[in-house]
Amino acid sequence: MQPSFHNNRSFLQMVDELSHGAAWSCKKISVQRNQTDEKGEPLHEEVELCMRDPVECIKDLIGNPLFKDHMVYAPAQAYTDSAGLHRVIDDMWTADWWCDKQKMLPKGATIAPIILALDKTSTILIGYLPAGKLDCFSSDVHSLASYWLFHHCMTLLLQPLVAVGENVYPILAAYVADFPEQCLIACCKENRCPKCLHPAEFNEYGLRTIYTPFWANLPHCDIFLAFTPDLLHQLHKGIFKDHLVKWCLDVIGEEEMDAHFKAMLDYPGLWHFKKGISTVKQWTGTEHKEMHQVLVVATLTTFHTNKDILQELEVREHFNIPKLHQLSHYVHSILLFGATDGFNTELPEQLHIDFAKEAYHASNKCNYEGQMALWLQHQEAVFLRGSYLDWLLKRSRECGYDSDSDSEMEGPGIVPANVCLTPPIVTQQHALHVLAKTPAYP
Repeated sequence: MQPSFHNNRSFLQMVDELSHGAAWSCKKISVQRNQTDEKGEPLHEEVELCMRDPVECIKDLIGNPLFKDHMVYAPAQAYTDSAGLHRVIDDMWTADWWCDKQKMLPKGATIAPIILALDKTSTILIGYLPAGKLDCFSSDVHSLASYWLFHHCMTLLLQPLVAVGENVYPILAAYVADFPEQCLIACCKENRCPKCLHPAEFNEYGLRTIYTPFWANLPHCDIFLAFTPDLLHQLHKGIFKDHLVKWCLDVIGEEEMDAHFKAMLDYPGLWHFKKGISTVKQWTGTEHKEMHQVLVVATLTTFHTNKDILQELEVREHFNIPKLHQLSHYVHSILLFGATDGFNTELPEQLHIDFAKEAYHASNKCNYEGQMALWLQHQEAVFLRGSYLDWLLKRSRECGYDSDSDSEMEGPGIVPANVCLTPPIVTQQHALHVLAKTPAYP
């Protein structure tokens, strides 16, 4: 069979005719500040923000037939027993945040919870944030200028969320970010907790002078509750690898620590560190988690009860560690938003490779932002077309269509007459008490 295109250009022209996700737009932002050139004119720098309407992205997600069997329109409380004594919290719709917000909305309304991720990407990419050098600022305000630019761009990006809300209310529920990014969003310095509330006194309480953060006008949004636990950076790489393992090495030494790991017997499901851990120079998230399962760690309460021994041994001078403090917020976050594995920063970091790095490599490296957005639009168009054809083939088989008659399915708009194209009706679930599909872990 001969392809319907002759070269790469004609192929891309055909891809442009396919349906795709929300359209991209690029906006020039001129940054002008406190330094001047040799003529006394204020220096300025132009950056480009590529974005698309988040409301349209939400519509694409809700309208995607691939998600029709997994879509939930109302919160519910799940239990392992019919008496409702043992509650299970896993997905967001089983946790408290959705239940609390649902009570604030009109009867019949539903929530489209928005989970943002700040590793330059999210599950549906809604924008490429500019990363300008900002050389037009002096060194004393350069860091603060990056905060200003970020919040200004996010304000433009999320502006469509401010005025919407009739039957479906898109609400910023959670923000997946590592600790420095959480401080950037919360407008605080990195030696402060981005979740704990402080009086609005900038210098004394470590706040940045961002007078209009992007989340100030977002309806029903509490940005300080929105920060979810970051298992990768806070737990695996932070508390465990950077602190607990280091403290153990300082107390007993590398040789003794390696001897314990080498003495571990092989066991299914456990990683055997045959050469110990001191020889590993570069750790991955997977290796951190595998070492977690081998090294037995005390509970947080036990740690705080006995942590003074580390000061007596001169291993640690103080325990004012932001990542250690973050653990105190974990239980509350789980009750609000559900299990922590749904908010892990490992997913955005992987998508950063797919949506940012690969898109950049596909450009000519010059004025690449618009090219990256066009490349992503082409990828989405091909994926959507492939998903549609897969769905069409599945439906044709369910309706008894003879898949061997390929001639009847030729052409982009040809649909067999006996194919059932109407998707099943998904009814809303308004139950407040349901029985969990799987029992809770003991």
